[in-house]
Amino acid sequence: MEVAGLRPLRIGLAGAGRAFERLYGPAIAWVPGMEVAALADPRPVTLPGVRRWPSVEAMLAAAPLDGLLVLSPPAAHAAQVEAGLAAGPAVLTEKPAALAAGEVDRWPEGGQFAAAYTRRGWEGYRRAKGVPARAWTFVLETDPAGWGAFDRPRLAHDLLPHAIDLAEWLSGARIRDVRDVRGDQRALEGVFELADGRTFAWRVAYGQKYREELRADGRVVVRQPPRLPGLGRFRRREDIAGASRVLRAWAAQLRGRAEGADLLADRATVRRHAAVLEAVDRITGGGPG
Repeated sequence: MEVAGLRPLRIGLAGAGRAFERLYGPAIAWVPGMEVAALADPRPVTLPGVRRWPSVEAMLAAAPLDGLLVLSPPAAHAAQVEAGLAAGPAVLTEKPAALAAGEVDRWPEGGQFAAAYTRRGWEGYRRAKGVPARAWTFVLETDPAGWGAFDRPRLAHDLLPHAIDLAEWLSGARIRDVRDVRGDQRALEGVFELADGRTFAWRVAYGQKYREELRADGRVVVRQPPRLPGLGRFRRREDIAGASRVLRAWAAQLRGRAEGADLLADRATVRRHAAVLEAVDRITGGGPG
């Protein structure tokens, strides 16, 4: 979307799969002054008027870019963030930014980096952020086939990052410990102990239908789908609106402004999140990949 008097932000896209098609592509159309100027994807995908490179490194070497948006499968995120920071553009990556804390430690110092957790932009979670609670409970169940993803990530790397981020973002406290983790590749649950003594219980699962709920001291504060007709349309609208708010915050950051800064996760935050993912992987016998 072009805006009079505002130089367009030229964004390079790493990965043009379902996350772009169904979420970030429509969301970018809602962000003033942001345009996809280049694409890196090993698959022969096309975007009108946008040149495709077979790798992120090739795109970064050839295309003058203001930012790199990483939407590739989770296992590729950390290396592509590293390449982007080394090349110079600001980087925004979908969750999880890394699967292990050591991956974050290899990133070049300096540069502009942010991670996108689009639920920070959902109205329901924005309202829930101000709700006082001693104990949170979060449930997220979805059908990967319904999303239409080309690659099916490990459950812990796909859905659990939402729980990790919401635990810290909603409470304002860091995760101190992980306990009571149990489950398999279809369903996982556990409890995060927060540094201030509160708890955040969570359950993530691959099921037949989409269901999402957040409770604060037993009271429902977020429920998706809501009990209204046209649920699929509602979810899509909420998803895209949340992503567009995060992208607007990133666009402001690229232009040297601080609007919506709390919607973006920084390097220290994603390193903590990666350490929590590692802890869950150790407990469940999983690992990066």
